[in-house]
Amino acid sequence: MEWKCLKEAVGRRCASAGRGMALAVLFAVAAVGLEDHSCPGLARVYAEETEGAKDDVSAAETAPVPGDDVSAAETVPVPEDDAEAKLKITGYVQDDASLLSDDEEEALEEMCAGICREYRTEAYIITTPDFGGGDIKNWQRQIFTECGLGKDSAGSGVMLAVSMAERDWGLVGFGAAQEAFSTYGRELIAERILDDLSDGDYYDAFSRYLSMAEDYLKANEAGKPYTEDHPYGQGGRIPVIIGVSFLLSFVVSLSIVLSWKKGMNTRVPRDGAMEYMKAGSFRLYRQTDRFLYHTVRRTKRPENNHAGGSGGKGRVHSDRSGSSGKF
Repeated sequence: MEWKCLKEAVGRRCASAGRGMALAVLFAVAAVGLEDHSCPGLARVYAEETEGAKDDVSAAETAPVPGDDVSAAETVPVPEDDAEAKLKITGYVQDDASLLSDDEEEALEEMCAGICREYRTEAYIITTPDFGGGDIKNWQRQIFTECGLGKDSAGSGVMLAVSMAERDWGLVGFGAAQEAFSTYGRELIAERILDDLSDGDYYDAFSRYLSMAEDYLKANEAGKPYTEDHPYGQGGRIPVIIGVSFLLSFVVSLSIVLSWKKGMNTRVPRDGAMEYMKAGSFRLYRQTDRFLYHTVRRTKRPENNHAGGSGGKGRVHSDRSGSSGKF
């Protein structure tokens, strides 16, 4: 028996006893110079191992090796990057700060979906416990880009974000929607919703934002986006409401006067009031003048609107496509 074959046979037979035992046997064989079949025990080992060599080799190739870290590592799922997980958006309304009830969130989601269907612009509402600091507008732009938002609207969108840690808010327009949401328009939305945000009426604030967003998109679609030269709420519904109210009031008043006129058919013209008095029934004993009325003019003292400090509630910071501040 060849020495090489003998070593392989002894090694396989002693594998179950450990690598140390196999080496001990091999050293013992080498010491006595067993290089042929002079040892019946070893010869039997060789014969048995040779007979099942193919099975052993096949089993050795498929059996898991103890302590093999590479194989174990291949089956362990790799966790996603924490930063990417935080930016995962599942709908138009992402209430990570838990400011809304389930019914409120569902209602707002439907409003956003309606805006997208009607105007091909995606409107988003994002709330978070803490956006991480810095400029919230840049954080919103990062979300819009990394999460692939705006795919169903050719990149047109608008996003209102609220962070509770420092009470930050941000309103940013994207793509074609930037024309509808001008600096004037964004700051006007902020003016209308800040009181509700400060009072904790988040649903009212978000629904007002979506209502105004729909008005902005409708005006922009008609070629008349709201700007300082074309203010929101003027030149539209308010004059119509005033005109209709005046017309209704005039019609009601005219009908009342005409009904009175029909009932006054017993009147007789008189030249003076003395004809209504009996002769000698009126005597004037004294005549005096009394001061009955006076006029008071008051002027309001001007208020100091230049409060110190920066970044406080009510202050709005705007750039080309976004506005932000505190609430």
